[in-house]
Amino acid sequence: MASIEAKIVLTGGPCAGKTTALARIEEYFSELGYKVLIVGESATELIKGGARPFGDKSLSMIDFQDIILKYQLSKENIYDEIVKALNPNDKCIIVYDRGLMDNSAYVSKEEFNYLLEKNHYSYLELMDRYDLVLHLVTAADGAEAFYTLENNAARSETREEAIALDQKTMNAWSGHRNLEIIDNSVTFEEKLNKVIESIHNLLGNPISIRHQKKYLIDGQTISQKLLDNSIGVEIEQTYLGSDEYEKRLRKRTLGNEITYYYTVQKHDLHGTSKVLIDRKITSKEYDKLLSEYPLHRTVKKTRYTFIRDKKYYRLDIFDDGVVILETSDAKAKIPSDLKVIGDITEDSEFYNINLAHQKATKKIYS
Repeated sequence: MASIEAKIVLTGGPCAGKTTALARIEEYFSELGYKVLIVGESATELIKGGARPFGDKSLSMIDFQDIILKYQLSKENIYDEIVKALNPNDKCIIVYDRGLMDNSAYVSKEEFNYLLEKNHYSYLELMDRYDLVLHLVTAADGAEAFYTLENNAARSETREEAIALDQKTMNAWSGHRNLEIIDNSVTFEEKLNKVIESIHNLLGNPISIRHQKKYLIDGQTISQKLLDNSIGVEIEQTYLGSDEYEKRLRKRTLGNEITYYYTVQKHDLHGTSKVLIDRKITSKEYDKLLSEYPLHRTVKKTRYTFIRDKKYYRLDIFDDGVVILETSDAKAKIPSDLKVIGDITEDSEFYNINLAHQKATKKIYS
């Protein structure tokens, strides 16, 4: 059985560059020795096969999305079986041309929840199947001269419809622990390079942590409207031991759904880090690790994720009232409805591990 190094979703609006990006990923990482498996877009396959949610003798949209959910999941399970049959020395990357959460962009929230309940799926279960989600913004938004539907017979959106669908698709993945939005503020070649760089980072190559921006926010100014329109996930982040490696557990709760993760990361003096382990674990594994490190420290927060102007934001409200806004795009503007107390990007006292150790308490309230 080969090892799965990463499960990656490549998504985005119509004419975003996914086809070219998929080819680039396969070529680039194959040359590095990875076995790259590409899972094709389910909706396009079905539409080309005659099963359509539009036109004569069409399916209803909710029935079509129900079928796609089942079809997509069956394909993903088949690719897992393919990995098992490969050479044990192979290192595999599975790239999905759209993932299970993309379906929610085409139906209402109530309809999608109905599909989840009908098929005995859970929101976090579907979202957490993937290690990384890369959203490529449609060319209709920012690169209009390159917007065309000629390369996909299953597409028929106008520019305005493409932009609206792009936004819905973006929102469908809001809440994923590792979502990156790649817009058209750069050239297409640079857009592709960002895709490659993001996957490199995921695979554990040294990554810069200085491109992230963090701001201390006045919690009294946060509107209820912002929270209501965001995905709120409760997070317990626990740090184990105190050696040179940062070992942490994450417990993520959304409603009645709970998922667990274990990460081991090593930082160096140059502002880079290398992820050695980052995997989903069971509740029993989680409890066992907690018991093995009696001196662990935990920080609790609710993470609200939202998208503004094609930028992805994470707003962490800690249980002691501290509020931190984070974005992985250094060019992202601070939302006007949030009051910033200060830029804490380079302030190590506000790292989660130090908040867990209560080293930032005095500074926060002084």
